[in-house]
Amino acid sequence: MPNTSRKRKDLIATADAQFGLITARQLAELGVNTGTTSRRTTGRMWTRVLPGVHLVDGGEPTRLQREFAALLYAGEPSALTGITALRRLGIRALRLQEQRDDEAERPEPVHILIPHERRRLSTGYVRVERTHRFPEEPLRKNGLSLAPAPRAVGDAARRLRRESDVRALVAEVAQRRLVTIGQLEEELTAGPRRGSGLLRGAITGVGGGALSVAEIDLAELMSTAGIPNVRYNVALTTASGEFIAIPDAWLDDVGLAIEVDSHAHHAIGHDFERTIRRNARYAAVGVAVVTVLPTDVLRRPGAVLHSIVSARNKAMLRPRPQVAISSQTPLSAGREGWRWGA
Repeated sequence: MPNTSRKRKDLIATADAQFGLITARQLAELGVNTGTTSRRTTGRMWTRVLPGVHLVDGGEPTRLQREFAALLYAGEPSALTGITALRRLGIRALRLQEQRDDEAERPEPVHILIPHERRRLSTGYVRVERTHRFPEEPLRKNGLSLAPAPRAVGDAARRLRRESDVRALVAEVAQRRLVTIGQLEEELTAGPRRGSGLLRGAITGVGGGALSVAEIDLAELMSTAGIPNVRYNVALTTASGEFIAIPDAWLDDVGLAIEVDSHAHHAIGHDFERTIRRNARYAAVGVAVVTVLPTDVLRRPGAVLHSIVSARNKAMLRPRPQVAISSQTPLSAGREGWRWGA
């Protein structure tokens, strides 16, 4: 086989195994340089993606190619982390899955970890972070090396600036059981303190039982107001053990349920039917319910608190309903895998 043909075959095989990418070092090992002559003789139209990393068929790289190119640039070992890794883990809280692929001129930054002893600078769209805590066992997904979920959440949260984004992120990963609160607490302790305030607050909210951003806001509102004996997302049963519901908040001393019901998720279809049946079960056992909107918790906290306090005062004037908190650990009501049903 002619030397040029062999080089072409080896080059294609290497690039095909790397999403169409190849490094300058790999080219050198194949006896190919990146000059015009080599491009012509190998039949490729290379695009320089990062220093020393090329897309052999030209054009603009996709997001997946950009992320793999970042790993090639960083070298082994390296791992994607932060928002970059969370996208690959399917996180939707930050609307990552709804965003279009990056513009060629302004690609989304790729956050990558490398061991602290390695010297590699951030460049282009790549944000390199040297760390003494490089993950011992990175995840592998879609051919990419990712930091474990707790680390990716911590790295993302420390760089987010909006409290609502961090709350939504922590609520989703906990709700989907991608991480435990204990793992996030360990990451919070082990990681840098700078930028960790929002993460600490979100962990506290979700760790208290709140499983959504609105529930975290509600929990903080009620805690600030000093409302006692509040439990979050506990399963309620009758005296005979029949399931009633899982209120977003439950005032156990007076037997008052609080539900955060959004129009988007409770006004139509099966969610509407579940809400009606849930309220009927509350009524059957004499449990009063305060229904609040997520937007009101955020925009009209005073009005929401007034409604809760008023309902609590009325509940104190009547006998407490004969309901109990189940000893079983509930899953999220209305979600796949929920054993109690609608």
